[in-house]
Amino acid sequence: MIRFWFKLFYAVEFVGVGVFMPYIAMYFIRKDLTSSEVGYLLALTPFAGFVVQPVWGVISDKLNVTRLLVTIGCWATSVLVLAFTVTDRFEYLVLVVVLMSILRAPIHPNVAALALAHLEERGKQDEYGKFRLWGSIGFVVATIFAGGLLFEDNLTLTIYIYAGTMLILGAISFKLPDRHVSTEVQWRDGLRLLVDHRELRLFLLGIICVGLTLGITNQYLVVYMNELDASAWMIGATVAVSALPEIPIMSYAETFIRKWGLRLTYVIGIIALPIRWLCNMLVTDPNIALPVQALHGIAIGSLLCVGVIYIDNILPKTWRASGQALYVSSLHGLGPSIGLFLAGLLMSSGSTRSLWTLCLGVGIIGCYIVNSAMRVDSESIPEVVN
Repeated sequence: MIRFWFKLFYAVEFVGVGVFMPYIAMYFIRKDLTSSEVGYLLALTPFAGFVVQPVWGVISDKLNVTRLLVTIGCWATSVLVLAFTVTDRFEYLVLVVVLMSILRAPIHPNVAALALAHLEERGKQDEYGKFRLWGSIGFVVATIFAGGLLFEDNLTLTIYIYAGTMLILGAISFKLPDRHVSTEVQWRDGLRLLVDHRELRLFLLGIICVGLTLGITNQYLVVYMNELDASAWMIGATVAVSALPEIPIMSYAETFIRKWGLRLTYVIGIIALPIRWLCNMLVTDPNIALPVQALHGIAIGSLLCVGVIYIDNILPKTWRASGQALYVSSLHGLGPSIGLFLAGLLMSSGSTRSLWTLCLGVGIIGCYIVNSAMRVDSESIPEVVN
């Protein structure tokens, strides 16, 4: 039954994400904000998360409040997101974005820590993908309907749906098993994880580069398809297609890892991203752009499943939440904040083509760094923890 609650949590979480996140850039644009203001707001979201996620991770591990932080984060986000509907002023939106990002930050890494702790007790840590794939299913279902029903005239409805899903998640969190760190841990040890682990620093540097490209595409894919004069239903389908391959990737992640190892499975997955950016630069037909976005799902399946397992392997289990927080803050925090800030400046040209050019160059660099870091680690750690 516990497995059911984890699957339900991920499914509901990403129903909300699928309805809300792809449309937030367009939502801000329709508030008549400038492209620079939209860029600042979008960049602030991951940057605030980057700043506080490692702190939340250390608090979770030190004070044994992993599940409590999930509950608080869900309910606080549910309330704060509604503030988007009551103001169009840039300075107020900045305040809301920062507060929501800070309080939402502990949700995902702490749920991952709970799931990994539960699976480790049963010797099935590498089955994490079978939990996480339900998030991809929820995302695909949500985006298919969101495109046609919400994009044209009723973007505010996305806010209410997202608030509702976060309210439900807070209730579901009570059904998740909490984790307890048996070893006495010290604050300074958590803060020194990066200082003492050279390979981790190199790996996260590569992930920051990858995250830079993801931050741009997550917010500007809808804008890109709109530039191509895609219909509302096609826009929704495009977002769904970008997530669809995540499901088989996560479902068979255990098989891939056992056959090829963590490094090869991970690197092959993320290499799909530079290929996608190149295609986005060249494609001007929405009917072609739609299937191209499937490359995104291949990479995300690796990033959100294999990468989570890899980080859990290379760090002490007493710092499980902190490790996941560092990974999430790099992938969804610092990287996207840099990318979205740059995107806001580049979009002054009025076209997303320059965005994809930036993503291609930085994405190639990120893949190279990640591969180098994992090659070093693979010489000293087992590929899979059983």
